[in-house]
Amino acid sequence: MKLVVITLNPESSVVQRLVQSIKSHTLSVDEFYAVDGRAGTPALVKGERLSQTRSLLNRRFPLTNTEIGCYLSHYRVIKKAYDEGHDHVCILEDDVVLESNFGDVLKEVVSLGVKAEFVRLMALKIRKRKVVQSLSQHCDLVRPLRGSLGTQGYVLNRSGMKKVLDKGAVISMPIDKFYDSFFLWGLHSFTVEPHIIFENHVQSSIAKTDGKTEGGLMVNVGYRLVKLYRSLRRSYHFWVNFSDYSPAEFPEESVGKSQRLRS
Repeated sequence: MKLVVITLNPESSVVQRLVQSIKSHTLSVDEFYAVDGRAGTPALVKGERLSQTRSLLNRRFPLTNTEIGCYLSHYRVIKKAYDEGHDHVCILEDDVVLESNFGDVLKEVVSLGVKAEFVRLMALKIRKRKVVQSLSQHCDLVRPLRGSLGTQGYVLNRSGMKKVLDKGAVISMPIDKFYDSFFLWGLHSFTVEPHIIFENHVQSSIAKTDGKTEGGLMVNVGYRLVKLYRSLRRSYHFWVNFSDYSPAEFPEESVGKSQRLRS
């Protein structure tokens, strides 16, 4: 397994505390200097493509430069891990804190079968989910019915990496929304509950869109058609894979410590 911390400030005390915390779990870790979109649109490399037209259809406004930078940071870490032949990659953003059971549960996640392609170690949105199996340290592996937001920390196995690289080379949505579109890509998506990491703060460095509609009538019509298409694809995915998601219910207790966690 390759474990990577994505950061714009590798020398900061926050990042160094995280790195030392990871090492205390007898895990090795690499630091990846994030793609910085604060000064302009990041340059793309061979195999990467940006489609602001698709972004308009997906959500009615274009991606910001920092959203593009965030997406590329994750995508390039995954590509590097895949090209190096790793069976799993664990990606952490630099604003997380590890729970005491992080190391034990992470090792168990890595030992799961090939179907556990994408496993979030925390999420920002509470969803109905199916409890798939018990893990160690009083944790469960669950399968949410819908996307649960956030890329603060997650694990991809080799099959999951391949799907991300194949389906995600064209950038048309934020990286967490890409993962939340798992029903389009056939990506088997899971979450660990209770979460084994949580956010260190509530202020994101990723610039958000202002919500203004771009492009007028045609964009709005296209957006609604794409939204309908996504809804139909989601429904079809759930019916075809009904037993994988049922029975599903909301958790009865708190699943994490992140302040932005919400229903």
